[in-house]
Amino acid sequence: MAEPLAREGAIPMLEDAVRLLRQSPLATWVCHWVGSAPFALLVLRLWSDLTNPRTLDATGALEAFALALLLTWMNCWRAVFAGRLRRQLSGAADPPWTRRRVLQLVASQSFFGATKLVIFPLAGLVLFPFASTVAFYRNTAVLADREDLDPLELMARARQLAGLETGQSWALLSILTFLYLLVTINLAIVLGLLPQVVRMLTGYESAFSRSGYYFAFNPLFFLFVIAVSWIAFDPFIQAVYCVRAFRGESLETGEDLRAGLRRIGTGVPAVAIALALLATAAHCFAAVPPGELEKAVQQTMQSHEYDWRLPPAPTSPAKSSWLVRVADRMIAGVKAVSSAIGDALRRFFRWLTGNRAPMPQPGAPPAAGLHWSLYALTGVVVLVAIGMWWLRRRSSRKKPESAAGSLATVTRLDAEDLTPDRFPEERWLELAEECLREENFRLALRALYLANLSWLGRREFLAIDAGKTNREYELELRRRAREFPEARGLFAGNVAAFERAWYGLHDVGREDIGEFRDRTGRMKTILPAAEGVAA
Repeated sequence: MAEPLAREGAIPMLEDAVRLLRQSPLATWVCHWVGSAPFALLVLRLWSDLTNPRTLDATGALEAFALALLLTWMNCWRAVFAGRLRRQLSGAADPPWTRRRVLQLVASQSFFGATKLVIFPLAGLVLFPFASTVAFYRNTAVLADREDLDPLELMARARQLAGLETGQSWALLSILTFLYLLVTINLAIVLGLLPQVVRMLTGYESAFSRSGYYFAFNPLFFLFVIAVSWIAFDPFIQAVYCVRAFRGESLETGEDLRAGLRRIGTGVPAVAIALALLATAAHCFAAVPPGELEKAVQQTMQSHEYDWRLPPAPTSPAKSSWLVRVADRMIAGVKAVSSAIGDALRRFFRWLTGNRAPMPQPGAPPAAGLHWSLYALTGVVVLVAIGMWWLRRRSSRKKPESAAGSLATVTRLDAEDLTPDRFPEERWLELAEECLREENFRLALRALYLANLSWLGRREFLAIDAGKTNREYELELRRRAREFPEARGLFAGNVAAFERAWYGLHDVGREDIGEFRDRTGRMKTILPAAEGVAA
């Protein structure tokens, strides 16, 4: 039975939707489940097959095509469900299904179901039109089974209804989202605990109860919970938007009043209503003397309901308190300051444009350029930016060279943290020559040894690392230069000479330096041929 919907607000609309669903027959609910249940089951099947690596590509393609068909099937049955709810609100009878009505329903829902998959993500990114977008697609389901609306008229009507009371749309969407999350969480808890509850009550042990909490962490379980909660909650969402669309149409067509008249017509015989109206009219139009009628009109016009016709009596201005006066002065001061700032800005912009031409029409190109001083200032800024960029680039080029020179200057060859990769071979040889000129043969031998390691590292016969010992370097060269035993022997001689001088008590002379250089030179003549096969 149709009921008038006179209350405003989001909460009363939700209550009206609940009452509408409670009064709906089972056949109306079945219309929604016939479309939503097969679609949800195929989604679960497709997810299970896609996550299985043994699924064939042809199977996935076939199931995806079937899912697209079931999406149209679901949208069509949802439109049938929404249409039955709308006619239940208006009290109108269900019209017969004609071929034109069915084809129009399938065509519109196929189109809107396809565009929904693209428009919803875009509206979610922009966020502001998301509530109106949801209302638009829900309204298309409400109006889809009407034979008097072609697809373009249906789209225009749904968009018009979606644009009504945008704040109410956001309030409804927020509340419905919260309720859907609440239903989903509760359903997840119930289904997650159900195998254990069955085991405790009946003693039946299943694979679900044996899996423990891993059963609830299965991705298919979460998808199943979302699907079941959607099947259970989506009829309520559609009912809410049915009530909203019905109220929006009633603002123009008075459909809610006609629904009330239909309800009265079904409860009271029309003949009795007509007789009551005729009796009331006859009593109202009884003969009244003209004098009494004039006197009654004059008395009525003197009542307080018609005081708005008289001008208000002059009253002396009441003296306001000091707090009100201070607040008024502060507001007046703020207005004066803002007006002065606005005038200054307008004068500044007129000065920028030179005020050489009147204001252009909207959409027309500007008739005057900027002041010449702004062009000069822009040029100065550009030149300063180019100069700063050139100085920074020049300093960045000189910085590595100066840093390397200063680093080499302060290098101490007797430091324990020196590594061969700190300088190239040429720099180690320069340090060795400096030590030879100072006749510090021990430090010169260390510089020559580090130069030898640097050369081997550059040829990729050794991987230089601060944590490696001389013995590890020797073993690594044996592994990488197996085809050159003579070179390995020469490097072993250099290692032994360095360790005797650096870690032992052997005095180093010029002869030792010469022998070290001789072994290094012969090693360089042997190993370059192995450079292509190193490592």
